[in-house]
Amino acid sequence: MSTRHDKDNEFEISLPAASTTEWTSPVPDADAETMRGLHLASESVLCLATQTYDAAARGDAAGAEAARASLEQQLALATRLIDELLFDGSGPHTTH
Repeated sequence: MSTRHDKDNEFEISLPAASTTEWTSPVPDADAETMRGLHLASESVLCLATQTYDAAARGDAAGAEAARASLEQQLALATRLIDELLFDGSGPHTTH
């Protein structure tokens, strides 16, 4: 039995396609620059999560830790941008 897995199913995320209304027409009054930053941060999070997974799968502890550290920073940025969009810089903030 092979230990290989189906790479097509590594991450099954039901994000809307980039052309759907959720991406092209964000919430009213949303800052376009913040939305663009959130989009880029989200893409980076997915990429870094994949890199972390790949490094861990091949037993590369140093690579997994480096990717994990970058992932943590990118998640913090994405969370901050979400807070800006939802709370306009004030009010409760997302915690994890």
